[in-house]
Amino acid sequence: MDEINSWLVGGGLAVGALLAIPLQRFRFCLVAGVSNFLLIKDTRQIVAFAIALLIGIGGTQLLEMLDIVAIADSTYRNSTLDWFGAIMGGLFFGTGSALAGGCVARTLVRTMEGSIHSLIVFVAFAVVAAITQFGFLETVRVDLTHATAIELKTDAGIASLLSLPPWLVLAVTVIVLLLILYKSWQRSPDKSMLAVGMLVGCLVVVSWYITGVLAQDEFMPARPSGMTMSGPLARLGYFIISGRIPALSFAVSFAAGVAIGSLLLALVSRQFKITAPGKGMVKSALLGGSLMGLGAILAYGCNIGQGLSGISTLSMESLFAVIGMVAGIGLVTKWMEKTA
Repeated sequence: MDEINSWLVGGGLAVGALLAIPLQRFRFCLVAGVSNFLLIKDTRQIVAFAIALLIGIGGTQLLEMLDIVAIADSTYRNSTLDWFGAIMGGLFFGTGSALAGGCVARTLVRTMEGSIHSLIVFVAFAVVAAITQFGFLETVRVDLTHATAIELKTDAGIASLLSLPPWLVLAVTVIVLLLILYKSWQRSPDKSMLAVGMLVGCLVVVSWYITGVLAQDEFMPARPSGMTMSGPLARLGYFIISGRIPALSFAVSFAAGVAIGSLLLALVSRQFKITAPGKGMVKSALLGGSLMGLGAILAYGCNIGQGLSGISTLSMESLFAVIGMVAGIGLVTKWMEKTA
């Protein structure tokens, strides 16, 4: 048991600290990717995401096909398809992240850089996520899931639901991502974003290997899990409300690793500076953070959990969540452009 804890805690800290590099130094963020493309046709972030997904999906599927990691046992591929929660949660999350000026991971990074605005967003996210996951909104959420979710005879993987060979779904996915990468690279070629995408994609695969192989115990098997932010931050919010300290896990350690890594990078690069929120920005910070917290729990993950780890399992539920997130960011971005 000690060995499992050491792999989960140490592995989570290491992966989180490494992910802090693209988050802090290169502004790797879904909001930046969507909004930059819509506003100024800058596709550098899309290049990074396309590479990250190519490596993350390809590597994760290889782990499953070779029976190295039981990816189908992860929560993203369970036998319940909560399509409504995934889509609406993704839409809420995307809307909130655009209003807040960044996804939850970037918000955590900017908080570690000294941004009070991001700290407000972060606290709002954590508290509302905790209320939705463990508080008075839990009953509403569970009732909504029971009313709309579809119980499956198989898992929620795209291949299973469409009765297609897994290799075919993977091949089509790779072709689509290669086309996106090619078009995005033609518009905004940036070698540094290629490296960013490679690092993020590798971390997705490494996370599955740590939780699915290195941290496993034959006497106490556990579901493999990838990188995620919403779950551990909801537990942080629960700690703020109740004073209950969350148990150490890969997810909790991962979030801590992102925070520690971001703080160290900010200090070393001398980017740490306490900055007050701009005029009239507190309301958008509170609203944006709250919508992100609500949406992340409804969608079973944020742009890290569903957008990287979940989608790497080729889960239909994760695909729905990501579509909702992109739609939410896009709608708010265009609305803000018109009202500017």
